[in-house]
Amino acid sequence: MTVMMKLASLETKMFFRDRISVFWTFLFPVLMIWLFGSMFGDSDMNGLSFAEMFVPSWIGVNIVTTSFFTLGTVLTGYRETGVLRRYQSTPVQSWMILAAHTFQGAVIFAISALLLMIFGMMMYDLTLPAYIGSTLIALVVSMLAFFPFALFLTSLAKNTQSAAAISSLCLNVMLFLSGAAFPLQFMPDIIQTVAKALPLYYVVELLRGTWNTAPITEYGLEVGVLLGIAVLSTVLASRFFRWSDQ
Repeated sequence: MTVMMKLASLETKMFFRDRISVFWTFLFPVLMIWLFGSMFGDSDMNGLSFAEMFVPSWIGVNIVTTSFFTLGTVLTGYRETGVLRRYQSTPVQSWMILAAHTFQGAVIFAISALLLMIFGMMMYDLTLPAYIGSTLIALVVSMLAFFPFALFLTSLAKNTQSAAAISSLCLNVMLFLSGAAFPLQFMPDIIQTVAKALPLYYVVELLRGTWNTAPITEYGLEVGVLLGIAVLSTVLASRFFRWSDQ
């Protein structure tokens, strides 16, 4: 546990030294909320205000960006540059590395989610979640699903460029087809069907619902799907973890 925490602390410090990662993780989501707010800020969507609709959604999107770009792509880069092979010659085990990066990702995500919530409150009169305990549980379930999911997919990449391409593809597909960026009811029926095959759809539904409508006990399907993804992805991420490209 001590080794894992030291690794997590080191990775967190390295993250904050990378200005590009800091921008995409913390500032880009705020800019997107401001952009959408300039277009839909006064709109009423299914009885929800702009902030109630979009801030929980973009917190869900931040889980995706943190999973793929802060965790998955970084580990692929470590494998490509030989950092993981150096770890292999030490007592550090693969689960410690995965756990350390997962903890680091959770800390970074928590900061980004807090920034989004504060921005929504200041600019668009966002209120605290109606079922705050359920929302916190929903966030944990979403991270448990997406962190190993991203680690598994990027572990299949041969190099950092491939991992970045996989991450960008997954992010863009889920961002525009899951209902996070545009309400699904305005989309064709085929898109609404496709959306239900995307993990982010269940994250968005769960976060929006627990933030505004009902406790997490009313979202058994969403929780079940995300926990299933979490278990399967954890098994696959551990199975396909590689110390090097050899």
